[in-house]
Amino acid sequence: MNPKDLIRHHSRKTVTSEPNLEFLDFSLADVTLNHRRFDAAMAEIAKLHYSQQIHHHGGGLLICGPSGVGKSTVVEKYASNFPPYTEGRQTMMPVLKVTCPSSATANGLISAMFDAMGFPIPSRTDLAEKTIKVSKLIRLYKVELMLLDEFQHAYYSRSLADFRQLIDTVKNIMNETKVASVLVGLNEIDEVISTNEQVARRHSHKIEMTTFQLNDEEDFKEFRAVLKVYQEALIIPPEMPLYEANLARRFLIASNGNLDYLRRILEKSIEIAGFAEHDQLSQTIYAAAFREYVWKGVPDKLNPFHEESPLRQLDKAGEPFYPWHLKHAIGSPLARRNLIKPTGSR
Repeated sequence: MNPKDLIRHHSRKTVTSEPNLEFLDFSLADVTLNHRRFDAAMAEIAKLHYSQQIHHHGGGLLICGPSGVGKSTVVEKYASNFPPYTEGRQTMMPVLKVTCPSSATANGLISAMFDAMGFPIPSRTDLAEKTIKVSKLIRLYKVELMLLDEFQHAYYSRSLADFRQLIDTVKNIMNETKVASVLVGLNEIDEVISTNEQVARRHSHKIEMTTFQLNDEEDFKEFRAVLKVYQEALIIPPEMPLYEANLARRFLIASNGNLDYLRRILEKSIEIAGFAEHDQLSQTIYAAAFREYVWKGVPDKLNPFHEESPLRQLDKAGEPFYPWHLKHAIGSPLARRNLIKPTGSR
């Protein structure tokens, strides 16, 4: 059975004009947005990569920012330009992209590296032997650049010993291989690298990817350009251009300037319009999408797409964009007790 058959059967409204529910296949995930933040991050990675090819000095870069601003997209897009290839019988991997596991242990990271290189994880070997093997593979595959995504997971280590071991393992691989490295993650990543002088010094150059700001004229102009790109990809047209100034302001507030929220609001709007058999997207549909995806309990007048909305940022206590670090304790119990302190170079 096709899941779409169950959707059709259990939906409250029978869909007749879209018998195959094509609108459920719609996604904006593959739309590339070459905005300033994206271009700046890509350019800095490329500079580091080129410098490594010329000088072989193993430099570093830090890319940080909140979830949903496009950090992982940058990593994916950059790596896609340098896929592995075969030279004779030898595999070459100019760029090694690794997603740091949430387990936040040295063994977990080493396993992720083996997996990224398509190599079986050695069994019955200790961490030191695995680290040596990973370093040998990096040299064998002639890796020039390592992209370590989700590196903030180190902040969630279960113990001080696990944390130290993880950071030392990263440092040792960098020192042994002399390849350039880019550490990517949430803003907690600053706390992670500050605990080791060598790692911090190597990654002192930092790119911050931020959300689009309502009170920044250039940001608002670029956000409208993003909406124009997204509009061209929509399978149901909007009544009014998404990038019209007033409507764009509503989208910016509804998404808090976060591209992931924006994309999902638009995707949800297509779904709602599809089930309702509407042939255009309206502000009423955007309001429903905001309620369904972002803030289920939103009072009508605080919904950015309500005509009487004050159009202010929704960042007060109890609202969806209340600063996350004030809403939740960040890090592991260990990190929250501030037991992770700088160790300096070893």
